[in-house]
Parts: sequence; C-alpha cells; structure tokens
Amino acid sequence: MNKCIKRTGGGVMRISDYWLLEVVQQCQWILKETDSNHTHNIRAKKILERVRKYLDQVGRGKEFRENLQENLNRGVLPL
Repeated sequence: MNKCIKRTGGGVMRISDYWLLEVVQQCQWILKETDSNHTHNIRAKKILERVRKYLDQVGRGKEFRENLQENLNRGVLPL
C-alpha cells in the first residue's frame, strides 16, 4: 500500500490532505464529464458526500475548501 495512505485498526484509514484533495478533484471531474445515471457518477457523489461528512465531523471543512479553491486558482505557465 502507498505510504500516503495508512490503514489503521477498525476499518479506519488515514490519508493526507494532499491526496484527499486529489480524490475530491477527481470526483468533481467525473461529475462534470459523465451523465447522472452513470455508475462512476453515482460513486463519485457518494465519495464526495462521505468526504463532506468527514470534514464536518472533524471541523476542517472551511480550511479544506480554502485549500481546494487555492489549488483551483493556481496559475499554470505555458510550455
């Protein structure tokens, strides 16, 4: 298993903020690119709902949304 994801006892998994942000961005892309009845779209909705629930439980929703917005607004240099 990758070093960024650590499995702990009781079905709990630890994941870094960076990788959690990557998962959220992937799910948002899937929602944008697929139909609402597509299985990947349904799965992405469930994952995003679970991430929102987790962030609300630990009280880090605002901080995470700021990081997401900062990452989306980051400029890219042309090649």
